[in-house]
Amino acid sequence: MTAQQKKTRRQQQKEDTRRIILDTAYVLFAEKGYAQTTMRKLASRAGVGLGTIFKHFPDKPSLLVSAYQEDLGKIIVEAFKSLPEAGIKKQLLHITERIYGFYATDPSFSRDLIKEALFLKGEHGEILDNQLMVFLKEIAELFKKAVENGELPADTNVHKGALAFGAFYFSGLIMGFKQTTFNTEEQLNFVETMIDHHFFTKNR
Repeated sequence: MTAQQKKTRRQQQKEDTRRIILDTAYVLFAEKGYAQTTMRKLASRAGVGLGTIFKHFPDKPSLLVSAYQEDLGKIIVEAFKSLPEAGIKKQLLHITERIYGFYATDPSFSRDLIKEALFLKGEHGEILDNQLMVFLKEIAELFKKAVENGELPADTNVHKGALAFGAFYFSGLIMGFKQTTFNTEEQLNFVETMIDHHFFTKNR
């Protein structure tokens, strides 16, 4: 076996171990909740050493975010793939509805997820930051197309538009989490009102 093959094999083993840890964490979080899941319990269930887990994830918040990052990423990709063909407001609400729907399935757990993600540092925090930047760039592209087809004024700043939408989306998310049950329709109505007021009312 060549050195390159050995390196590739080690890398695959590392990825397999990481996947086992994440899959096991996913199950334990669902069974016991975030607070009751300890790294020791996870190591025992996954059949790996505690030190092995810390080689992949420096702390429990990084593990939590990583476990659900892939799920949320798939939701976002699907939301963009299934966008209405036209209408910037319909498109933005479509994306918002899909993401809110993901969080609404388990509001209590989603609160923990958002809380830990907000202030996550290190490598996993950087990954989240980069994903956010990519998301906002894709939103800015929707604004750009809306300007090109005349739906929005030619002088619309598409990047500021994306940031404004991000603020509306996040405000609606936090407001929803303050309620006992996350009411997706109610929070969508809030986001729609903000979109109308910011992007359309002043242009009529």
